[in-house]
Amino acid sequence: MMMKADSHTKGKTVSEEAPKFFYKYRSISNKEDLSKDNALKALINNEAIFSSRKNFNDLFDSKIELINPTPRDIKELKQLVKKEDKALLSEWIDKGKFTPKGKGMVKEIEEKFNKLIDSYPFFSVSSSATSNLMWSHYAGSHTGFCIEFKSEHMPAKKVTYQKTIPKIKTLAMHRSFFGLDEGEDLGNQILIALRTKLDEWEYESEYRVHASGRFASIPTGKNFVKVPYDPVFIESIIFGCRMKEEVRSYIMQVMPKGLKYKHAIEKMSGVEIVSL
Repeated sequence: MMMKADSHTKGKTVSEEAPKFFYKYRSISNKEDLSKDNALKALINNEAIFSSRKNFNDLFDSKIELINPTPRDIKELKQLVKKEDKALLSEWIDKGKFTPKGKGMVKEIEEKFNKLIDSYPFFSVSSSATSNLMWSHYAGSHTGFCIEFKSEHMPAKKVTYQKTIPKIKTLAMHRSFFGLDEGEDLGNQILIALRTKLDEWEYESEYRVHASGRFASIPTGKNFVKVPYDPVFIESIIFGCRMKEEVRSYIMQVMPKGLKYKHAIEKMSGVEIVSL
């Protein structure tokens, strides 16, 4: 799997030491023809679906409050850029205020910022296989399945949960635009922000993988990209409590021999995972 590791330090996090396994909950939508179901096709083809933030179900997931520069910020920036760029920035401000051209350029860079953020592909997993809410919300009310991945193959980072969405100053984008820095710090800020959710989602115990290499950007007009992974990344497939026998049989028929299977079973006040 093509991935990129990074780190973060703020917000409500747990230890950087990853759990032994990560879990990807999947629902089955095409029960009439299992061979055409997208989740099952991805499982059979060993493909992880990395999504843009535009494809996330939570309205505020990875949402970022962008703080645009003030005329004074641009005036200070003007002192640092090349001679030819000074003339350009002089057209942005007049008498301490943005000119129409300045407003247009600030807006254009903000749009480029959002376009860049929208192109980042992520694969979300959980550190828990026994969450009733996860099975209910992401595995078709226990009728779907869960892929148990070996974390040693997956450089996933813990999602940060906080009360408000993160903020980023777009001045860093302006500095990068004028060649004043390479944007590495800005890139790290973006990755941190794209691993941030509101407190109410903390039950998900989520980790995220950021794709790298040729999969590091989602093509324009798309909301996701399929990233292949090695079958040995899978520890087991866990069947939901309510999965129908014909679906379970289909999965066991089409998947490689020797793969481990487990079953989620309903206990008095929770879910337990047992081996088949």
